[in-house]
Amino acid sequence: MESILLWGLDLIRSVQSCASPALTVLMKLITNLGAAPVYLVLLPLIFWCIDEEKGLRLSVAVLISLWINMALKYLLGQPRPFWEGWDPSVGMIHENLNGLPSGHAQISLTLWVIIASWTGKKWAVPIAVFISLLVGFSRLYLGVHFPTDMLGGWILGALTLTAYFLLGDKLKAALIRGGQRFQMILCSVLVFVMILYRPQVEFLMPGALILGLGLGFSINQSHVGFRAAGSGTARFLVMGLRFIIGMASLIVLFMILGRLAPEEHSPLYPLFFFVRFALAGFWICPVVPWLFLRLRLARTAKTVAPDSPQTQL
Repeated sequence: MESILLWGLDLIRSVQSCASPALTVLMKLITNLGAAPVYLVLLPLIFWCIDEEKGLRLSVAVLISLWINMALKYLLGQPRPFWEGWDPSVGMIHENLNGLPSGHAQISLTLWVIIASWTGKKWAVPIAVFISLLVGFSRLYLGVHFPTDMLGGWILGALTLTAYFLLGDKLKAALIRGGQRFQMILCSVLVFVMILYRPQVEFLMPGALILGLGLGFSINQSHVGFRAAGSGTARFLVMGLRFIIGMASLIVLFMILGRLAPEEHSPLYPLFFFVRFALAGFWICPVVPWLFLRLRLARTAKTVAPDSPQTQL
């Protein structure tokens, strides 16, 4: 394995031989297409403004894929190219977790291919794959991953996509048949298994968000009835207002909870961290959708008649 990593290090040096300030800025922008801040903003945007069901399914796929990535990083323990013992000079940005598999390669492939599949256009999926390849190249250029890390990330991303497209509809049908109680129990068991594996802080975010989103979506379906879809000339204005209001309220929630957080070395901090992200998931759905309904920025599947003026949003 060491010889393969040394070959990868030589490849990174070759890629960086054509580095320039402008190209480095471009690579840092491209690498963000697979970074957590992008998909943590994009996922609620889809849920609130495009399709709540697609938003939930995409969120669960991305978050489970992220947790698998982190779990394998811990199990495999592979270093990064710029770590001590390799070549610190190649690292253009800093990363803390182990290298294999690449989370940016894995998540970018999962995220963008699923979104591209919704368009129904033949050219959309190849473009999504190309975006993931660009993200992978940016990670090599920035010196934070070996080529084998990228390959491992793309393989896991492809497996995630296979499960999503083959099993997604079957799982949806089973959840509908099981009812709300079954949905909540299944969501809770899944999250319990995720945090039981390794209850350290860095592993808690995916499971916490899944718990909040899953329980919240079930409540939305049974009590709130929010629907993201809309039509008419005011549609994009309404979508923009939803996103601004939703993100602003989510940021305020995080700031308030941040003020209440114990010190990071406190034994209570992991629990607080988990609760914070679980509340964020629950805030995204159903609290913010309920707010949209109160502000008449959305329609409800439960009470709005087909010819209601709100269906023209």
